[in-house]
Amino acid sequence: MPSMLSAKHASLAIKILLLLLAAALSFFVVSAKLPESKFVKESLASVEDSSNTVMKFSAATLSTSLAISALPDDFATPLADNLADMNTYFVAILVVLFLEKILIRYGIKAAFMILIPLACSAGILFVITKRDILKSLAIRLCVLGLAVAFVVPCSTHLTNIVASDLTAYVNDTIEETEDGSDKLNEAMDGGAEDKTIFEKLSDLFQTAINGIADLLLHFQNTIRRCMNSIAILILTNCLMPLLTFFILKWMLGELFQIAIPMPPIRPTKRRRGTDSDAQPKSDPELVSTGEKRL
Repeated sequence: MPSMLSAKHASLAIKILLLLLAAALSFFVVSAKLPESKFVKESLASVEDSSNTVMKFSAATLSTSLAISALPDDFATPLADNLADMNTYFVAILVVLFLEKILIRYGIKAAFMILIPLACSAGILFVITKRDILKSLAIRLCVLGLAVAFVVPCSTHLTNIVASDLTAYVNDTIEETEDGSDKLNEAMDGGAEDKTIFEKLSDLFQTAINGIADLLLHFQNTIRRCMNSIAILILTNCLMPLLTFFILKWMLGELFQIAIPMPPIRPTKRRRGTDSDAQPKSDPELVSTGEKRL
């Protein structure tokens, strides 16, 4: 009997020591080494490049909108308004990218300096007290810490692998928008005085622009490409992190069989009178007939 108790105490001590070691490694080693790793630095550089792309795209659409609004007779004002309204989407994408930069710069350290040690502490308390709620808390804190640390870096690398062609499409759209704005400003600023603005634009764009309809068609195609590019930016910068989170969650659940048990919120209370209800009730008619038979 004493040997069994000593073996049990040794097993508990080993589990506690392993959790303490994991917390110490997370706090002192991983939190310092991981943010300086090549994987995380490349992810941060990718988010910075995406932010620069969005700001460049916003500047291109604003300059094109101003150039279109300067055309005579205000015939292209609706197109200029559509281009200016796109900056609402750019602001939203920049907010998401800013949050991703915060998660990369500070979230990884917070995950391995706070969340993982807290998870280990909850695990130690579970080993001592055997309370399921502490086990659930430890697993949830561990999963949250891993998600905060790896969702954004993994999503940026996944985007660079999967969506490289889409990123090239966005860059081509930005160049086309900037080029259209420059040519439109050049046509209105100077050139041969004996030519109309449509003839000047036709020479600059190297295509037939014979009137308002042709010019509007050109900028409608530009707006269509801009909308497609905005959809790509939302996909790569906003939806890909969510997709990566669900992939990591599935991997933790399927590959490592990590389940998050949910203990009952309130213990089930026994109803009063259960024992009395469980006993068979005597039928008064049978009692009466029995008495008569007796």
